[in-house]
Amino acid sequence: MSPGDTQCYRSRLRNRIADLRVQWGVDLRTILSANDGVITLAQAASVGLDRSAVRRRVSSGEWRHVGRGVYFAADRRLTDRARTRIKRADIGDRAVVSGASAAWWFRMLDRAPKPVTVCVPRGRHGAAREGVLVIHRDLDPVDVVSVDGLVVVSRPLAAIEAAVTHGAGVLDNALLRHLVTLDDVAAAHDRYPSRRGSPRAAAIIEACAGGARSHAERIAHRLLDGASITGWTANDEASGYAGDLLFADARLIVEIDGFAFHSAADDFQRDRTRQNALVAAGWTVLRFTWADLTERPDHVLAVIRHALRRAA
Repeated sequence: MSPGDTQCYRSRLRNRIADLRVQWGVDLRTILSANDGVITLAQAASVGLDRSAVRRRVSSGEWRHVGRGVYFAADRRLTDRARTRIKRADIGDRAVVSGASAAWWFRMLDRAPKPVTVCVPRGRHGAAREGVLVIHRDLDPVDVVSVDGLVVVSRPLAAIEAAVTHGAGVLDNALLRHLVTLDDVAAAHDRYPSRRGSPRAAAIIEACAGGARSHAERIAHRLLDGASITGWTANDEASGYAGDLLFADARLIVEIDGFAFHSAADDFQRDRTRQNALVAAGWTVLRFTWADLTERPDHVLAVIRHALRRAA
């Protein structure tokens, strides 16, 4: 090869390397952007970066080593989304974000739960990881999905698991927003009958299926009786409207709602019109849900007592 040919070859090679670097940079930016600044060794390898190239980025401070084969771009903010991705990747490729963590990923919860809950197949064991709750369970393929590049359990399974740990209101809200259907939630529950929290999940689904109103009213009666709160009547009339619990002397009405997703638009409007009329007539109206009565009974009693004291 003549000196001219050698120079031409080297020039083409430099241009090719420069083109590849540009392409790698674009691909890396895409991966980092799509994954909240998190990248794994496998993802790095997919754009041509070997372990040595990864180590150089860590040594230079461009990336931080945050887990087994998991890295985080130092110029990014470590958000809850990034933490969730890191914890899942640190456990391994077969880990599936589940429970309340998955529900938060689906925007069923306002705050990211701690620790991050992940599900791994039975028989897979590994060292404990800080900030991670590992559940050993074999998932049905229908309950494994990818959302924004993160492997999570399905919405129905996430909704009922979060309802068990964070209150029935999680499921109620998801149903109301049409994020899930009750049939799909019940089917997801039935696929794992022996899992932890299953009896609680079954009770929530059963109550939700029936709207829970009559059952909630019975719970309210028992709460008041147990707390020795007297002076009320059930399903009595006030200013031309029926009230669930009526404290006539205090001009206080306690309304018991079933699950919100059962309420049609007409029911919603009728309830608000009725409540406005009662308030205008001098009644205080308190509203409690099934979840309030079953998960926050002390709060319910405290609010009622406070209203009765104010009226005394």
